[in-house]
Amino acid sequence: RILPIKIHDLDAEDKALIENEIGGALRAIEFIYKEAGVNRPLKSTDSKTDNQNKTDYRNQVNKVANAIKEIIGALKNPTITQTPVTNTNNSQEKPSAKPEQNKKPILAVVGLIFLLGIVGYFFYPTSTASTKEETILDKSIAVLPFVDLSEQKDQGWFGDGLTEEILNSLAHVKGLNVISRTSSFAFKNKNLRIQTIADSLGVNYVVEGSVRKSDTGLRITAQLIRAKDGFHIWSNTYDRNSKDIFALQQEIAGKIAESLDISLDPKAVEQMQWTGTTNPEAFVAFLKGQGIFAEGHVKMSELLPYLKRANLNFDDAIRLDPDFINPYIYKGDFYFHYLTKNKKTVYSDTITEVQAYQLMRESIENAIDKSKSEIAKDYYRLYSIMYSNDWSSIRPIIERVLKSPEAVQLFNYQPYNLSALLTILGYGQQIAGNSREILKKDPLNFNRKREIIETMMFSGNYASALESIDSMNTLHEDVRLNSDKLVCLYRLKKFDEAYSLLMQLDSGSVAYYNSMLAMLLVQRGNVKEAKQIMDRDSRVDYTLQGFEAAYGREATNREAARLDKKLVTHHILLFSFLYSPKNLPFDLSATPNFARRLKQAGVNVNSNP
Repeated sequence: RILPIKIHDLDAEDKALIENEIGGALRAIEFIYKEAGVNRPLKSTDSKTDNQNKTDYRNQVNKVANAIKEIIGALKNPTITQTPVTNTNNSQEKPSAKPEQNKKPILAVVGLIFLLGIVGYFFYPTSTASTKEETILDKSIAVLPFVDLSEQKDQGWFGDGLTEEILNSLAHVKGLNVISRTSSFAFKNKNLRIQTIADSLGVNYVVEGSVRKSDTGLRITAQLIRAKDGFHIWSNTYDRNSKDIFALQQEIAGKIAESLDISLDPKAVEQMQWTGTTNPEAFVAFLKGQGIFAEGHVKMSELLPYLKRANLNFDDAIRLDPDFINPYIYKGDFYFHYLTKNKKTVYSDTITEVQAYQLMRESIENAIDKSKSEIAKDYYRLYSIMYSNDWSSIRPIIERVLKSPEAVQLFNYQPYNLSALLTILGYGQQIAGNSREILKKDPLNFNRKREIIETMMFSGNYASALESIDSMNTLHEDVRLNSDKLVCLYRLKKFDEAYSLLMQLDSGSVAYYNSMLAMLLVQRGNVKEAKQIMDRDSRVDYTLQGFEAAYGREATNREAARLDKKLVTHHILLFSFLYSPKNLPFDLSATPNFARRLKQAGVNVNSNP
């Protein structure tokens, strides 16, 4: 067993070297004093308040003593020691031989650690005594994205997919509170302390791991960590290939449950095995597509080429298992963005818009057909109606879905802006209620936070929306909420505050940055500069509110009319209606198709909604 202790922050190269050797992230008890320009060992005389790390010397010594005590306890009780390393044949892997001369420095380090532990044990005995009656922690857990340690950095898709499936497996374990994917993945590629992550997510245990290529395929390391002191409860290393993913995710999830003293009944084991397909090759193809899909939604300027590549993998998954529903759900996103692309989007394809529309509807119809329950079929019917010319049948289906016990689970994944439409149709409170339930297990889910806020914005309650943004984003973990904050400040006529906030933000991190800047420049009398800003806008990420501020109502009506001619209801029209229904930046008479659909769905388009 190794107990790492850090007396200063490591250089990036040294840290990467260590993590590559141990097959996972480096977690250590820190004796570091930090302030601007200072990175030195912590002294017993250092003030906790002055130290940016907020660590106290005596407390850190006590943590070392407690950790050593638990290591000794684990060595005395083999039932909680590490599981043997296994290879693809499930035979025990022999440890590599070490030269005899390496033993002396290892013994010296071990001796030093034990000496420090003994000093800490007697130096601060009152706290160590308290460990005799350890507090039983609530069984709440987060699974962090497995780190890709491959030299080519080409196994991220597998690590993400394995993480998600372990997470989904654990979600079926009774007695275990599991944080959902969105919140766990918010910490991807962020080198934060386990305690910091656990505090942000409100969990007591964290699973982390790594993936890297080996001679026989992939080497996967997984470990279960108790957040309060960083103690490794369980860890293991596996040599497998990508086709073993089903057995591997179940085995890891089972070991985690076992380590937390949770019994698995046969039904739980059966549910843990369900991933939507029984074909491992189809699942691997889907994971590859999902990785490209996620990367494209980060690089929005290159979104369509990424989604096109992702669809090649989704097509492979469908070919291998035609009943696997997930690829159909993801596949339709390319066609939606292709249909709503704007005239300045640099992308060409051989398919026409009519063909793209038919292929998108085909994806949705397949999702309906492959769904396992009637309520899930209804849920996907909402998308089919949303992107049709007739919305007259949508309300009965909405009400059936929202009354279903499955509603929270179904609405946890919402492509194609469904929640925005349902809020416009008057179901905002139900959508917000579902979102609050989802946030209990997914506290960093940006989309669910946004739905709660935008329900308030739609009702014109911008002050409450502004308060909710600040209360939901206390850790400032999601800069994207600033786009809604800017809208609220603007509607409350707090123009200077909005401008000050905008100037602090990176243009690439906030939706509709150029549109908001144009609106605020007009308020400052800089109409010419506002037009220049909108002229530079790629027309991919803009609002009609910004368009109206720069160019006026008549020009905005022409732009809205252009969007209205699209084969699907354009999201820019939807969100213009959502953000300020009583102050629309265009006349509904300029968008006859949009107005007709709203009327079919029961919205009085002749007066303010």
